[in-house]
Amino acid sequence: MCSLSLNGLSLLSYSLFLWILLSWIQVSDDHPIGQLKMILDRFYGRLLEPIRSRIGPLRIGMAGIDLSPIVLILGINFLQPIVLRFVC
Repeated sequence: MCSLSLNGLSLLSYSLFLWILLSWIQVSDDHPIGQLKMILDRFYGRLLEPIRSRIGPLRIGMAGIDLSPIVLILGINFLQPIVLRFVC
């Protein structure tokens, strides 16, 4: 049970990093990478929406940087020792 929960948190953070990388490239929706990107968009869109509603984008000139994935990664890293203490 312990390794399963820690592997799940690791998978969550690695797939979030993959989603961030995929958000920088343009690929068609019928390509396998495009389909993976759409799945990750739906999943992380639901997870990041509450964070985005509380933390707006960082404005630099006309551009905005979305800080919500960074907050989610920090939250996952914060949860890992708690899971180790209570689950294991």
